Amino acid sequence: MARYDRAITVFSPDGHLFQVEYALEAVRKGNAAVGVRGTDTVVLGVEKKSTPKLQDSRSVRKIVSLDTHIALACAGLKADARVLINRARIECQSHRLTVEDPVTVEYITRYIAGLQQKYTQSGGVRPFGLSTLIVGFDPYTGVPALYQTDPSGTFSAWKANATGRNSNSMREFLEKNYKETSGQETVKLAIRTLLEVVESGGKNIEIAVLTKEHGLRQLDEAEIDAIVAEIEAEKAAAEAAKKAPSKDT
Repeated sequence: MARYDRAITVFSPDGHLFQVEYALEAVRKGNAAVGVRGTDTVVLGVEKKSTPKLQDSRSVRKIVSLDTHIALACAGLKADARVLINRARIECQSHRLTVEDPVTVEYITRYIAGLQQKYTQSGGVRPFGLSTLIVGFDPYTGVPALYQTDPSGTFSAWKANATGRNSNSMREFLEKNYKETSGQETVKLAIRTLLEVVESGGKNIEIAVLTKEHGLRQLDEAEIDAIVAEIEAEKAAAEAAKKAPSKDT
């Protein structure tokens, strides 16, 4: 059986490419990432490991902008992500130069997914070990969008989605709690989803908010802590309300 995974273009007996399966495993072990699409806001959130005291935390960003109206977060191998992000940024600028218009979110998602798929069938290379969440606003209609790609090169559009560590439990939480929200409510839903798998506090969470008017804005630790405190207060109030009727009886 071991001989089947020596070349990336050789299928296993049950029809899988082992190298793609390995890449998916790298995604499953990567930091959690979540994306939520609102009516006027798109929010990306990622799990953040604590940085050493001597390291500049600004140099370890897991949410990046591809263009003024498009941002990306990923789960998996960060070295692979850097290469893919650079290629996507070049494509965005090349499109502006050639067509004199910004790319749509679907266009750059197709480009990234096509690049990921290409690396599953070429000799001498391996698949990208990461899954991406791509958000942005359509430059023509102004409608927000959220897409997800995986190492095999497939992509799909979502209202809200999660990838990385414990992505299944986060997706279940989103399925139960997602509503068409706007502004701060969209941010709170993204943070509540991350708190399902991440220790509470701004130190362990990175949040970026993308709006049509102001572009991408990273929330600082104090802002995240304030929203986390608000969420915890709402939880405590809801639990107290549940227990109140039982006291009367």
